[in-house]
Amino acid sequence: MRNRLRIEFDPLFMIRNYFLIAYRHLTKHKTFSVINIAGLAVGMAAFLLIIHYVQFERSYENIHKNAERISRVTLDIYKGSEFVVSDCEMYAPMGQLLKDKFPEVLDFTRLYSVENRVVKKGAEKFYEHRIYFADPSVFKLFSFNILHGKTQLTNPFEVVITESIAQKYFGRTSVVGETIDMAGSPFTIGAVLSDIPPNSHFKFDFLVSHSTMNKLWDYKDEVFNGNNEYTYLLMTPPMDLIKFNEKLKAYSIELVDRIGDDVIVCEPMKDIHLFSNKSFDMETNGSAQSVFFLMIIASFILFIAWINYINLSTARATERAREVGIRKVMGSFRSQLVFQFLTESIIITLASGVMCLLLIYVSLPLFIDLTGQHISKDIFEIPEFWYWFLSLTMTGSLLAGLYPAFILSSFKPVLVLKGKFISSSHGQWLRKSLVVFQFATTVILIVCLCAVYFQIDYLQNYKLGLSVDQTLVLRAPPIESDSLFKVKAWELRNELLLHSSVEMVTQSGTLPGLSLGELSTTGNVLRLGQEKSDKGFLYYINGFDENFIPMFKIDLAAGRNFEGNPEGEFGLIINEEAMRALGFQTAEEAVGSEILFYNNNKKIVGVVRNFYQRSPKEKNIPMVFWYDNKADYFSLKVKKGRIPEALGMARQTWNSRFPEYPFDYFFLDETYRQQYDPDLQFGRVIAVFCILAVLIACLGLFGLSSFTITQRRKEISIRKILGASVSRIARLLSQDFVFLVVIGTFIALPIAYLAMNEWLSHYAVRFTLTAWVFVIPLVVIFLVALLTVSFQTIHAAHANPIDSLKNE
Repeated sequence: MRNRLRIEFDPLFMIRNYFLIAYRHLTKHKTFSVINIAGLAVGMAAFLLIIHYVQFERSYENIHKNAERISRVTLDIYKGSEFVVSDCEMYAPMGQLLKDKFPEVLDFTRLYSVENRVVKKGAEKFYEHRIYFADPSVFKLFSFNILHGKTQLTNPFEVVITESIAQKYFGRTSVVGETIDMAGSPFTIGAVLSDIPPNSHFKFDFLVSHSTMNKLWDYKDEVFNGNNEYTYLLMTPPMDLIKFNEKLKAYSIELVDRIGDDVIVCEPMKDIHLFSNKSFDMETNGSAQSVFFLMIIASFILFIAWINYINLSTARATERAREVGIRKVMGSFRSQLVFQFLTESIIITLASGVMCLLLIYVSLPLFIDLTGQHISKDIFEIPEFWYWFLSLTMTGSLLAGLYPAFILSSFKPVLVLKGKFISSSHGQWLRKSLVVFQFATTVILIVCLCAVYFQIDYLQNYKLGLSVDQTLVLRAPPIESDSLFKVKAWELRNELLLHSSVEMVTQSGTLPGLSLGELSTTGNVLRLGQEKSDKGFLYYINGFDENFIPMFKIDLAAGRNFEGNPEGEFGLIINEEAMRALGFQTAEEAVGSEILFYNNNKKIVGVVRNFYQRSPKEKNIPMVFWYDNKADYFSLKVKKGRIPEALGMARQTWNSRFPEYPFDYFFLDETYRQQYDPDLQFGRVIAVFCILAVLIACLGLFGLSSFTITQRRKEISIRKILGASVSRIARLLSQDFVFLVVIGTFIALPIAYLAMNEWLSHYAVRFTLTAWVFVIPLVVIFLVALLTVSFQTIHAAHANPIDSLKNE
């Protein structure tokens, strides 16, 4: 007797018994077990994949050990007291001035970006775009992995390159001391760095010594001749930019003679990727708003999966009531019953965890393609991943198992064994509330998906004010590299025009859809009679020839186009935004007026309608155009269906005129549409996870309705014997679930409206939130829920009532 008692209460024996009973119970009810495991696995996998993406977005600049102490100096541009724009480039002398003025500034570095430079090494020649002139201190502020050499950048014509560039031009990385030709000048390679990781806003292929600029262009470091350099400060720890920006605001007033009404502002470098929205940034930044929405989506999906488990576990409470009653009569304590049911939850969660890891392993490459980001594929080697995975597994076991365990273990054995518990409504309010929450969140996700789709479609079909279709663009060689460029360019243009596949050819400094960094900017555009202190608007400047406006079908509001006489064309053309900034009320008033342009009197000869130099996501910008027939791009308007023919002809013509320069081309419509890629990727991500959310919610609804129908088999049989039709029974069984879905839907609609209204507020051009955005989710979720429930209700209504009554 003693031995038997000792074995009965042996902890290991009891734990083994708990797992054995849990295993038998789960295998006995395979459908519910599969629904629970699959739902939890999909929910956890979706959550972990989104967290992996979010962690990547938030990891920007972590490669730099001083990241927490580095700030970027930016310029808030004002016209009097009116804010105009925030520019992330700064005047060349500012870094040294701030270092001398403020003890908080330990050091600074400047970066000057140049694009479209021809780089040669032997027969290899390419246009390169990620080139920066940098101070030697760039290596003190930023942390780069040095493969070969020393990073000094102290001498003119010294360059540091990345390993990819070394492999591209030399086929190896040990190239320190060798030379490479850039824009016609030999540069000595001082060091080779590892490629810059994707989670850095400052990506480059070439770093050139800043002193080289003085040799190439007679560049003056001490002159306030334009804010064209990125300037970064290394601050004393801890970095308090709130107080420092107050000092900078006061200091900006001291510099009023040099910077006018503009205000110097510092921003943390770690905030640049997600929170900076300034003109002339180094790359297209991420969106903190999108990251936040994805976190909400991830949480919704995980909660839906946990809710499924809680719902199914509590719903099946009546089925296990007798088991609990008998166990309590036999002497089981409530704590033992709680542990028994928690054990089942742990087994389900562990099985879900294993399945979750398999899903992540299989779907990670697809997820990376979906997001379009260079996310690490080595997700299982990241410690944070396992932290999240273990946290979800443990939290899921407790949250999803604790409430059902306490509910199931709380049954009173006397009532249960008398059969009175079967008819009680214990726990129904919770199940109904959870179903409402599930479908409310699902509807919110579907509304988000619809809003994103409608917004992208609206942007892509919005009138741009110009036509970019059928446009083949050739990148011209740098003007300074060839003294005969003007003559050759004229000959090239005429030869291209002779081909029957080409309708028109134009030259321009930049093109719609390209980076704003390719546009020159100035605040030195004034209406005659304005005071100097009135300047402040940032005007964007582009040069093109007489074919640009007609070729891109840009409308003239008043005045004329350029006449194509380079010797006699001294006038300017402005857009409507610049017209308003200069104070003209109408285009007719502006035409013929003179303005001060770079301290020279210029006449406005024409005003063009606003067109979107960038996508309609951004506001129209004030633009000033001057005549230029020796610019950076040749654009060819090609006849429909003849692009391959025109491309072959252009290549042959180019090689005959500029054999020493690479033939570099692109299609303008494709380049312009790339601006929508972040929105398209965001929409695809939402679409995939919306489908997962609906799938998980339907799994839970399927399991819950299946169990409810099983519990009502006797009622169904009696109703059928008494003459109830199949449709009547199906409607009776479905109406409770459909009612809950409808409630959840109407709760979700105002929340979804507010969320989408906030998201759309960041677009300069946005569609109106019409009823369709909300009707579509209503119809979709109603039909999906109805089909999920009806499949089982119709099957139950067709069943032979005698079979059910026999079992009773």
